[in-house]
Amino acid sequence: MLCAVLLTACGGGDDSASAKPDLADQDRFLHDYVRFLNTSDEDGLAGLLDAHPQGSKDARARIKAYGGQDWDVRWMRASDFTGVWKVDITGTAGTKHRPVRVTETITWEKEHWVMTPLPGVIPTPPDAAGIEPPG
Repeated sequence: MLCAVLLTACGGGDDSASAKPDLADQDRFLHDYVRFLNTSDEDGLAGLLDAHPQGSKDARARIKAYGGQDWDVRWMRASDFTGVWKVDITGTAGTKHRPVRVTETITWEKEHWVMTPLPGVIPTPPDAAGIEPPG
């Protein structure tokens, strides 16, 4: 649910094949994402999500679902595949500081961090396999 794409290049080098993902840069990316949610900054969030085709729609959906909730967030990450991380994001939100937990997929593509858009924002092909866990 909490997803984003870094607007500016992360890592270095002119050759995208030589650019390596930097997890400290991923941390900055996640901090920016949380900051944009906390301030309900739709334009800023859209900039982070700009790498996927429906970035602006995804930003609006995220601000509606999560924006302005005073997130206090921590995360843990694991990578089973090269360039792909599963990030478990936990924290508190709102005036009652209720606990919140989401799992996101973040990939490193063309020198940018790319997060999977919210379900329903990008149309799923009719014969595509489901991505939701069974049960």
